[in-house]
Amino acid sequence: RLPACIAKPWVKVSDYLGISPVINHAAVVLWNWRLIFPDKPFDLNNLATLFTFSNTLDESWFYLVTTAIEGFGGRAITAIMSAILAIKARNNQNLLIALKDISSTIVDINATLQRMHEKCDPYVFYWMVRPYLNGWENEDRLPRGLIYEGVDGNDENGNPIYRKYVGASAGQSALIQALDIALNIEHYPTGVKPRINGHCFMKNYTSENSCLRFESKFNNNHNNHNNNNNSNNNNTTQQYPSDENSIKLQQPYLYKIRQNMSGRHRKFLEDLAKVANIRNYIISQTSYDSNITTYSPDEDMEMLQGTNEIVQAYNECLNQMKNFRSKHLQIVSVYIVIQARRNNGNSHSNSMYYSQINKDEITSTKEVTSTKEVTITTNTTKVKTTTNKSIEVKGTGGTNLIPFLKQMRDETMAQEIQNPFE
Repeated sequence: RLPACIAKPWVKVSDYLGISPVINHAAVVLWNWRLIFPDKPFDLNNLATLFTFSNTLDESWFYLVTTAIEGFGGRAITAIMSAILAIKARNNQNLLIALKDISSTIVDINATLQRMHEKCDPYVFYWMVRPYLNGWENEDRLPRGLIYEGVDGNDENGNPIYRKYVGASAGQSALIQALDIALNIEHYPTGVKPRINGHCFMKNYTSENSCLRFESKFNNNHNNHNNNNNSNNNNTTQQYPSDENSIKLQQPYLYKIRQNMSGRHRKFLEDLAKVANIRNYIISQTSYDSNITTYSPDEDMEMLQGTNEIVQAYNECLNQMKNFRSKHLQIVSVYIVIQARRNNGNSHSNSMYYSQINKDEITSTKEVTSTKEVTITTNTTKVKTTTNKSIEVKGTGGTNLIPFLKQMRDETMAQEIQNPFE
């Protein structure tokens, strides 16, 4: 139970902000920083947190790395809007500039994310910080959720009403979701690989931004606090649905957690999805079609060269997003998966352990494998222990982390445009 003295003002403030009353990305990252030296520029080394749960530098650094990314990542939002305006004006030169700005910003995001290891110890994060970031939707200790006393009252049977919310997650960043929308990167429920007539349509799919197909169900569920019963959380996933209609009925996790964003950020993403057409425009400029790959020799070569550069710039944006997701996957492996497979956290033998994984592990493109006493890198796709016992590691939002993140990375590159001029 959450006492009324906490529950009532928390819900009221959250309603005003258009956000769920639970710990979230905005609370610990977007609204939890200050400049150490106000007369100095916004920079990771000039940031401090306003509060932490553990009173550790590790927790502060974990938040502040993301705060820095959100800060300068705003350049990408400006570039996205410039790209949309350039398309409206059919100004390919300005579109090229905007795409390069988006790409360079993601490069900076990746470089900043890579600094996570500098001041955030995986052991401290997992055992001392992460428990505070959990919500009460997939929490074993709160299987029914939490009662917000003085807010909801009782149901028709006289039983108290429980609320279930996912906890804080980097997936709640409007910046990263905006990049996905702008680049037309589509994400589906883990394990679902959409196909039409036996052929994967994701790479060549050119209809109007299809993330709109999920909005209806998201909006219907947004204010329903009791629609997340365990009966819907079975382990059976639909593989390769036979038609697109079955995909329309799905609701990706990334849409679900928008209820944990501030209302204005969520509205921005909804509006962006209605106007973002970068990929479709580029395809139209190349006369690209999955069944047509030849072009008239009479076409103007200068125009073709310009289109070629735009295709390359767009694909480079995708490549940098793939790099971002690879780095994120590495951090999750080191900070969560390996820690979850260790002991119960009672002994902190982390000095030697951490020294073996730090920067090299996080910057590597390989997966991390854990043994009982030492950490090594291999090309394996799973984290294993000496007992080869596999355990499912979930994120604070309840996702099965590794398959979820790997699929997001694959879906990113699925949107790559085949360059007909190479």
